[in-house]
Amino acid sequence: MALQWPFLRERVTKLGDLFSLKDVKDFTGKFKTEVNLAKGQDSLASKFLVNGEVRTGEFFGIDKINQLITLAKEKNKGLSGIRVYFGLAHENFDSKSGESTIASSPIEGANDSSLRPRLFLVAVDETGKDIEIDLTGLKDVPDGNGLGNGSPQPPFGNG
Repeated sequence: MALQWPFLRERVTKLGDLFSLKDVKDFTGKFKTEVNLAKGQDSLASKFLVNGEVRTGEFFGIDKINQLITLAKEKNKGLSGIRVYFGLAHENFDSKSGESTIASSPIEGANDSSLRPRLFLVAVDETGKDIEIDLTGLKDVPDGNGLGNGSPQPPFGNG
């Protein structure tokens, strides 16, 4: 049974457990096995297959994570943590730069703009609510509430 909000701030900032890399690889190995069972099927699990490889995660740079935390703290002094949302986005990859573009609708001119699983990070306050961050006043920064479009693992990285 999931814990229910609100938590005491002292407790909420400590949610989560550290695991050994061996344990994490065991968990993700089970995930890969299940996704591979869905090959050739039109299922959510099959969307994790990209060019025959199982997508197991996404990498976000520490500078962007710190930027999200800083902006959330400026907006809400009760920042308690980060929530990770699963999402599906149309994506396009630039094989030369290793960068991806994601969108909520198919990307015109993309080699493959299939819906793929992507991760989105959002700052959360002590009551369990997503912290809304209005970035419209910042130069060259889009409206946003969270962090997305990391580097999918695979096709990029050794996740």
